[in-house]
Amino acid sequence: MIIYCDNLTIGACIHVIRLNWRNMFYRHNACKIWILDPLPQRAISIIIRAIMRYLGFSIKEADFFSGHLRTSNGDVSYIAALETSKKLSLVAAKHVLEGSEVFKRLNDKWGRNTLLKYVAGTLHRPLMLVVQRFLTAKALSCNERDKEAFLIVRREVDFEPDLLTALAPGLKVFFYWTWTFESLKRNRMSVLLFLVYLKFKEIYWLFESLIGGKFVSQKYMESTKTQKPSLLLLQEDDISLDRSYRTQPHWFFTENGKLPFRTFILEIASVKRLSVDKEAVEQQGISPISQKELYLLARRVISSNPVCQRLSKDSSKILMTSLFGSTMQVSPAFKIVRLLYVAKLLSGLCERLQVKSFMTCENYFLFADAMLLIAPSLNITTISYQYSNRLNIAVPQMLTTSDVMLTFSTLFHSRLKTDDIQPGKFINIGYIYDTSFEYIRPRVLEHKRRLQEAGSQFIICYFDENLQLDKYGLISIESHCTEIMALLRLVCNDPTIGVIIKTQFQMNSPQKFDRISLARSAAKETGRYIELQHGATRNIVFPAEAALSADIAIGHAFGATAALEAALIGRRCIMLNPYGFESDNDSFYTQADIIYPSIDAALKAIEGFRRGVAEHARLGDWTPIIDRFDPFRDGCASKRMRDLLIQVFECGLNSL
Repeated sequence: MIIYCDNLTIGACIHVIRLNWRNMFYRHNACKIWILDPLPQRAISIIIRAIMRYLGFSIKEADFFSGHLRTSNGDVSYIAALETSKKLSLVAAKHVLEGSEVFKRLNDKWGRNTLLKYVAGTLHRPLMLVVQRFLTAKALSCNERDKEAFLIVRREVDFEPDLLTALAPGLKVFFYWTWTFESLKRNRMSVLLFLVYLKFKEIYWLFESLIGGKFVSQKYMESTKTQKPSLLLLQEDDISLDRSYRTQPHWFFTENGKLPFRTFILEIASVKRLSVDKEAVEQQGISPISQKELYLLARRVISSNPVCQRLSKDSSKILMTSLFGSTMQVSPAFKIVRLLYVAKLLSGLCERLQVKSFMTCENYFLFADAMLLIAPSLNITTISYQYSNRLNIAVPQMLTTSDVMLTFSTLFHSRLKTDDIQPGKFINIGYIYDTSFEYIRPRVLEHKRRLQEAGSQFIICYFDENLQLDKYGLISIESHCTEIMALLRLVCNDPTIGVIIKTQFQMNSPQKFDRISLARSAAKETGRYIELQHGATRNIVFPAEAALSADIAIGHAFGATAALEAALIGRRCIMLNPYGFESDNDSFYTQADIIYPSIDAALKAIEGFRRGVAEHARLGDWTPIIDRFDPFRDGCASKRMRDLLIQVFECGLNSL
């Protein structure tokens, strides 16, 4: 017998003892327990381990990385889990709404299946983790064919067990509940306590603002008074008017004068951001708003706003459901009441600021779902826009029920909708950041000059794909460092090669990894190695800056936005696919010499291209397929977005 446990908890150990209690008195028959999650070093965990070992159980942490495991069909475990959890989260969300008359009426009342989309989004992450544990245990058990295998896993969400156990045929599965922060949301008092917490938070904000006998933010509130209608955005990037970096609002052009509306950006992201020059952006009619200021601005109109009153009544119904309804409805009730509370604040804010349109690209934010919920009732036009090429598996959080979805091309329409969740209409505008490329050229010339003066005759730039630092990721630190090491060695061994590294996030920078520090130092000493970095959390240097500075770019097939950006500016670009990722784009990629299974294979192809080998004459050339991704390629995507916004404010949604 072999047992896989997601974690070493009391609940899991009880199941282990029940399964093997007969053999506990015969140490030679005691089973092996493989723990999938990292074993914590907390006191309680050490005590549990000691007790289980005393009872004769062998406890070890399973050594694996999800991106390296394969399913029985040969698919990468991580990608299979992503696709499966996407489908299951939509099934589970429908089950939640259909299981409660209150939830179902709310979804119908507010329309567009926005509530369905929100609930599916909240379920996707925990289901993803459960599915990954199932697929991991199944993959590991294939090496233990002669042993009976069991999986003991925490039940993250209320879900039909048969749909999950079908993921790992041959495994005998047992679920258990345990106390976690998330499990507290299943307590009947959770919704009531949450509402009480919110009330105390509001009182604290009011008290803080009244210190000194007047509102601390009174001057700010006066500045928000406007006779112009307003556009509301969520802060998804660093706020700046410097359009040579990936900043927000990137579609704003100071040379064209002020727009006929004000722009407010709600600061919601918890990640570290660059400081904002509020005076400069205010002069252009752009105002950042903190969450505290959101409440202070909204509070005076909430009591008289009809939509806010409807939301308050719905919150009361949800509270009653959590207190007296089925226990299966408590956790969804907690999440829904949180959505309604945020929607109420946004309703007050929209009335105060005369918001006529709302726009976002990060559809997974709670505030985005809240705005989509109330916008039709407030006669607000909602717009979402595509910013990423990573849409092969559009999980619920990435979907939208907005009035308009702005896309690169028609190629992406089918990937941004399901039978139940979709925008009102699609409008193609091209690659959204292409208008900024003209602003990066001075830095591009400087990069080229530095590398060429150091002897570079051929320059390669490299784009990573985001790393996952835990065991359940797709791209490991080891894989990331292996690819960078290959480039560092190339720089040191070939005096004609220059390399530019541009990572997606600052934490992925080569300087963060000690294992490659010596090779990195040696490469830097040649003068033919550059790392492009700017920003606090995200590396907001455009991939185009690195690509324009190089002769060829190397990206990744999973994600592939940086690679697409390089191709759109006319640079050769190849993509690495060591994990066998399959996508809807494969039929196009096969029409060009683009995909390579490893960094070594890619560098060998580049060497052949430099030597003039006929086989690689079209290496990285997207010309045969590029129009499918962006039919415009004229550097005017953001201008089309700007014109569309003006049209919405002047003529309304029906004019689009």
